[in-house]
Amino acid sequence: MTWLRPLAHPAVDSSIGPRSPALSRSRSVAHTLDDVGRWLLLCAIPSAMVTPSMSFGLVHLGLSDVLAVGGATCWVFAWASARSRPVSLGVAKWPLLALMAGVLSMTASVDYGASAKGLIELFGLWVLPSLAVAGLFTSDQWRTRLLSAASTGSLVAAAINSVSVLRVGLTGGLPQILGAAGGFQGYFQVLGIAVAFPRLATALSDRRVTRVAGWSAAVILHGVALLLTQTRGAWVAGLVATAVLGVVGKRAFFVAVGFALIAGLVVAVSADPATVIRERIHGVFQPEVSVSGFDSSVIRMALAATALTMFLAHPLTGVGLKGFVQALPYYAPAGLPLAVETGPDQVLTLIASPHSTYLSLLSETGILGGVAIVGWVAGAWWGTYKWTQEQPPVEVLRRQVGATLIGAIAGIGIFNLFGEMNASGAVPLTVLLALGYGLRGAEDQRPIGV
Repeated sequence: MTWLRPLAHPAVDSSIGPRSPALSRSRSVAHTLDDVGRWLLLCAIPSAMVTPSMSFGLVHLGLSDVLAVGGATCWVFAWASARSRPVSLGVAKWPLLALMAGVLSMTASVDYGASAKGLIELFGLWVLPSLAVAGLFTSDQWRTRLLSAASTGSLVAAAINSVSVLRVGLTGGLPQILGAAGGFQGYFQVLGIAVAFPRLATALSDRRVTRVAGWSAAVILHGVALLLTQTRGAWVAGLVATAVLGVVGKRAFFVAVGFALIAGLVVAVSADPATVIRERIHGVFQPEVSVSGFDSSVIRMALAATALTMFLAHPLTGVGLKGFVQALPYYAPAGLPLAVETGPDQVLTLIASPHSTYLSLLSETGILGGVAIVGWVAGAWWGTYKWTQEQPPVEVLRRQVGATLIGAIAGIGIFNLFGEMNASGAVPLTVLLALGYGLRGAEDQRPIGV
């Protein structure tokens, strides 16, 4: 594992000790920057869920991206000013591998500007946050606050979307409500469920009626908002996350099954508004022409086949980072459209990716990029699982954090089958992935609560 340590300032003699005014000021600045970095990253998560991304020409970014990069930058300056704080590059080895794959893919790129933009995204939204999260969120309290930020953001988004349904009404059928987060919204609700289930299970175990009622309401609200997105990939992610939570946390199993049965009954006995939901659920397992979402399923399968064709043609370098859109006309099967109508407003949008992080990196950066994303997700899940199993039963908070991340990372793994994580707006996913991966490598350098 590679360790980096800032060079000592020539004006500071390390033998002076902790009473040196210069060293004290340096440590004070580092602690202040650490705190600012933590709060910026905390704010980045809910902001991604309730604020839309913005476009400035070819640049797409949101408030969450700015906050996350700002928080990670604060950590970099804190690390540099501390003069003696080591950092392990091992906590970001998979994002770094993806970055290296992106650099290598430049040799095959036909659009260096797009590839350079992709490298900036990988560095700013994957590498830097991975290092910063592992360095800043080392105490149980700060980890819990980070997960609470995800819960708060997803709850606010769920409430806003639920109110939107009341305003729109159900007379025209069940509306698709994505909210400010767009296609990420359903997966953000899965993160909220992953936070709520372990806390609900703990409240049931402690027999705290108020908390049981509160977290039960949260689970129901997340479930409603998840259904309203009509995002089949997010539904699958939700099922996988709750199933994983059920297996890992034995009490959560019964809670998950109970709510799944209730949701199933509601969908089964509801009238016309639930018809679309039933059809889209059916379409996940058996696509048919008469079923809602059939066209989308066919296009996604064709894009997956196209991405694999690109990879087989360029296994080492891919077609170039962010080069899928330029390569699509040359590899697409006959009949595959180059633009599709997306979103509730059915806006005609150019197909810019295979709608899968795994396939995107595999086709654009070759085998190294594909290995990087799979290794990051798998390593984060397995590391979190082992860390959680190592915690004794008395460490309730730690086991709760671990259970939440186990469910959330499982959901993120499913997201990467259907969505792009190397894009604006995905900060909550990358931050929680980084938190899970860094658990076993991070050591508590401060007392609990600092």
